[in-house]
Amino acid sequence: MRIETKEVREGLYTGETVWICHYLRPDVHKKALRNVPPTKVLIRGNEELPKNKTVYYSEVHFSPFGKNGKPMAKVISPVDNTGYRLNIGNELHVFTEKGECIKAWNEQLDIVIDKLREMESTAAKQWRTQIDDLHLNKKNYF
Repeated sequence: MRIETKEVREGLYTGETVWICHYLRPDVHKKALRNVPPTKVLIRGNEELPKNKTVYYSEVHFSPFGKNGKPMAKVISPVDNTGYRLNIGNELHVFTEKGECIKAWNEQLDIVIDKLREMESTAAKQWRTQIDDLHLNKKNYF
């Protein structure tokens, strides 16, 4: 089941284990703004943050689980840093089930793949047109 990230940010799910993901690449000519593959995390209150870390626009943060099954010290914010003042930026997708998270992740990747394929097709057509024009302009100078 998908969980509203706003409810997570307000602290309603603190202490629970969930799955998160987010792939955001609005400009396909640049790298992704956020690339968080499906990850099992613990929702922690910000009072548990290390002293050198700050999470904005949220009362909680996410800590991924390590290989030993314990939460790591790594901090993942529920929102990215594209926000400004009252605009919080883009939120992570939060799920209770791994399968749903993977499905959402694949859908996010498919959107970018479709854009790239469309760009590839358009570019190929343009190159073919230029090649055909050059062939038509060739003259036999012998």
